[in-house]
Amino acid sequence: MDNHIDRTTAAGERTAATAGRSAGRSTGVGIVVAGDRASSRKTARRHSQAVRGLKIALPLTAVAVAGLFAASILQTAGWGTAIPELAMPQILPENLAMENPHYEGFNADGGRYWVKAARAVQDLQSLGSIKLEGITGELTDAQKVKTRLAAARGTFNNKSNVLELFDTIDINGENGLMAKLTRASVQTKDGIITSDQPVSVAMQAGAITANQMTIRQRVKEYTFVDDVRTTLTPKPSADSATPPSAPKAFGSSDQPIVITSGRLDINDASKTAMFTGQVLADQQGATLSAPELEVTYEGSAVAEPASASTLKTVSTSLAANAAPTPSATSGRLKRIFARSPIELKQATGETVTGRTLEFDALTQKAVVDGDVIVMQLPDRRAVADQAEFDQAADTLLLTGAVVLTQGGNDMRGARMTFNRAQGKMQLTAPTAAGGSGRIFAKFKQSADNKPTAPANRDGDAASGKTDGVAFGASFKTTPGTPINIEAARLDVDDTTKDAVFTGDVRAVQGDFIIKASTLSAKYTGSAGLDGTSSSARPAAATGATTGAAQISRIKARDNVRVTGSDGQTATSDWADFDPKTNMATLGGDVVLTQGKNVVRGTKLVIDMTTGESTIKTEPATSAKPATPGDGTATAESAPQGRPSAVFYPSDMKAKSPKLPKAANGSGWEARSQP
Repeated sequence: MDNHIDRTTAAGERTAATAGRSAGRSTGVGIVVAGDRASSRKTARRHSQAVRGLKIALPLTAVAVAGLFAASILQTAGWGTAIPELAMPQILPENLAMENPHYEGFNADGGRYWVKAARAVQDLQSLGSIKLEGITGELTDAQKVKTRLAAARGTFNNKSNVLELFDTIDINGENGLMAKLTRASVQTKDGIITSDQPVSVAMQAGAITANQMTIRQRVKEYTFVDDVRTTLTPKPSADSATPPSAPKAFGSSDQPIVITSGRLDINDASKTAMFTGQVLADQQGATLSAPELEVTYEGSAVAEPASASTLKTVSTSLAANAAPTPSATSGRLKRIFARSPIELKQATGETVTGRTLEFDALTQKAVVDGDVIVMQLPDRRAVADQAEFDQAADTLLLTGAVVLTQGGNDMRGARMTFNRAQGKMQLTAPTAAGGSGRIFAKFKQSADNKPTAPANRDGDAASGKTDGVAFGASFKTTPGTPINIEAARLDVDDTTKDAVFTGDVRAVQGDFIIKASTLSAKYTGSAGLDGTSSSARPAAATGATTGAAQISRIKARDNVRVTGSDGQTATSDWADFDPKTNMATLGGDVVLTQGKNVVRGTKLVIDMTTGESTIKTEPATSAKPATPGDGTATAESAPQGRPSAVFYPSDMKAKSPKLPKAANGSGWEARSQP
């Protein structure tokens, strides 16, 4: 610093000297004034002091600024004494709250909508979203049917026109649609309501619960997904009521139908409801299961616009978790169609399986098609191509390749009808239905039934008489052997236990063959499908009467022909067969033939256990004219006739070692010639 001052002083002196010289020159006087040099020194000294001050002030200022900055940081971190802040104005959501906001608009199809709230708050982070409290809204479709909304809170996006609802949500429609939800999304312009949370919906036709729901108001479509449970309340017409005597089958009564499924799609425009995903429908214990179930209804699933009182009633029912009471305008079941494979279990215990099922609720008729199997406890089973149930008439029709089995019995044909109210069955095989024109039946006989034949087998099993001509063992059968019958038609009356075969009947038991125009059989047990569960049968109908049918008596009429094992035949007007005694009696114009040998009589008695037979001619009975004054007529017997025969000894010798013989000295005896 001193060097700097010295240089400044010397410079000043030189400047002053120069100035003096200049002045001397200018004045012509060469003298320098001492006072001028002192002034220059003072100026230089002041300048030097200013420089020294700046060298100190500038570093101090820098340190002070750094200290203030550090203090500010420490205060922000919570250190030191608070420094007063400037009050800055802030924009808070509650400062943008709106009271009673209202939003409305129109749809392209002519419908309109509006949304109101008790309070709305603008979301600053998403300017298009508004938070709402105390929400009410209304969607009106093109038909002027209104659907009202109410929720505790939600949000509305004014760009996408989507209303999100939360907490307790109520949806009330003038068409009877009522819903309770915990969360829903409403596309106001499109009239679409969706929910991914459990919902409870009530309609005039029933009630629905599910885990997800979509309502498309504009096109009248309703979709329910995941654990869907639907309760339908049928409203059958007055002329389709099921008779009191008939069993209550699925779909035949006015009781609710509960349907569980994975998904339900309702199209109220086409009047259809489609259930899919492990569908199970239950009505009073009668169940129907299928992968798909389509329900067609009349009217509307949610009914026509309802009055305020009707809406209140429906709302009350919904709050009680019950289906609303159907009104006259309720959707009424029209048709139920189930797709393959289906299984129908009636409350009676009857089970029906097939590929498809179609039920007409108005006519009370159900048709099961494709690989049909009808089963009844304990062992009755009917197989057919198609089964038609008429619930009103309580009848069942099986067509196609029909086979009815029960125990060891079976019947086969192309058309089998059951009138279960009357206990009657008919089996035919018309060619128009794909049949051969012939029906077949097999009746298994119990091997435990040992025949109880009369002591003298050469006589009449019924009367014990022994007069006649005896023949060798030709008509022999084994007791307990099944009886196979074929005919054009079979009529069964399960009440009287009568089975009548007609149309060129042929019955076979072992080597024993019977042919006749008509064959009627008495049987025990049951021969058809009665449609009654075993638990519902009266006590008197238990035991043998409910088991497989067993023939106890056979009667053949008109053009009767019996054939034995060796070709021996017998023809007659009628024939009676008793499986218990294993005896057969032929009567009328009896002709016994073996090869060329012919024997005629009025009665032929056959012991089918031994095969032996006896032919005779009984006396003819005629009425005696009334005696004068007596007024009565008496019966008298004509002289006993005798069998007539024509034998060819050589033929008989070749065919039978045992020849006819006279019995008890009556008749005649024939011998063969060598």
